[in-house]
Amino acid sequence: MGDERSMYALFDHLRSTDPLSRVEHPDYRPFWSLTRYDDIRHIGSQNDSFLSAPRTILIPSAFEEALLAQFGTSNGLETLIHMDRPKHLKMRKVTREWFLPRSIETLQAEVELLAKEFVDRMQEMGDECDFVKDIALLFPLRIILSILGLPREAEGTMLRLTQEMFGGQDPELQRGDSETAGLEVLNEFGAYFAEVIEDRKRNPQDDLATVLANAEVDGEPMNMLDQASYFIITASAGHDTTSAAIGGGMKALLEHPEQLALWRDTPAIDDRAAREVIRWVSPVRHMVRTATADTDLHGKTIRAGDNVALWYPAANRDPAVFEAPNSLDLQRDPKTQLAFGYGSHMCLGQHLAALELRCFFRELLPRLKSMEFNGDPEWIKAIFVGGLRSMPVRYQLGQRAV
Repeated sequence: MGDERSMYALFDHLRSTDPLSRVEHPDYRPFWSLTRYDDIRHIGSQNDSFLSAPRTILIPSAFEEALLAQFGTSNGLETLIHMDRPKHLKMRKVTREWFLPRSIETLQAEVELLAKEFVDRMQEMGDECDFVKDIALLFPLRIILSILGLPREAEGTMLRLTQEMFGGQDPELQRGDSETAGLEVLNEFGAYFAEVIEDRKRNPQDDLATVLANAEVDGEPMNMLDQASYFIITASAGHDTTSAAIGGGMKALLEHPEQLALWRDTPAIDDRAAREVIRWVSPVRHMVRTATADTDLHGKTIRAGDNVALWYPAANRDPAVFEAPNSLDLQRDPKTQLAFGYGSHMCLGQHLAALELRCFFRELLPRLKSMEFNGDPEWIKAIFVGGLRSMPVRYQLGQRAV
């Protein structure tokens, strides 16, 4: 999926003509594609009938085989998104307190300060920048590394590894087009966090890295694969999805100037607007579920053992649920959208993501005198987590109101 226009055109077509479509691709094991909101929400909530394991996302078959050979699982990682009950609930509790709304709100002052720092950076750069590369990619990265307790010197490494992992289908981001390259990325991630784990066991601090390094499940230390996976998904998805939302959100605001003006002038809609932007972008493209029993849907039968891909951007633009779904509406009720998933697998980091968007755009928009595209936006070619790769802009910024 290289750009939003072709992606949404495909989803519109499938939703209206073949909402449960069988996909057989030479590079992937067969799966069903699901594109209607009600179906995705229903199957996404049936955690015992449709499992997150053993196939959680769409990965080329050859890479699945390489992952299975090295890690003992075709997913490669064993994170919260890959788990089912009861393990999923036990592992989720390890960091749950850190991501509750009351905990996230304690970060607001720090996030506001960093938002000012990055908007000030835009002003210092003059009147042009690549909004994605210079701002959107870096602001959420700085925040999640601060929560983990990792140094700023790690930002370059974390950004590179994240882009190589999530951009495995993109020629400009991938380390290489072989399975070996993908394994190298995961191994480098694992090696980095193995050192962090050892350090936090010896020198515990008041940070999330210390919680993960010393976590116990059922009274026993977390096993190495679970621990490394927890670090990797927190450090990567903890910033990449929010980066995509900020970059795609800025693009949407430029294309809907009346909504930009509304948000700038109406602080009361900050949270609702942030969540509408996340609906609009839907950075997590899909998750896969595996049926445990035969299920009939739309005149077809999903057999036990079949895989079903839940396409969240398709759900979030379903006209049966959202009025004018292809229009940005910052006053839209945010409770319906599925960008964070649904049910017990709903994203732990959703409140942090919303806070980051609120604080960033509350800092930027009142200072933004003008902004326009200064070149064509470019999209990452990705089917799991996606967003803009580049968005050159020209702008004028004013001073921050005191």
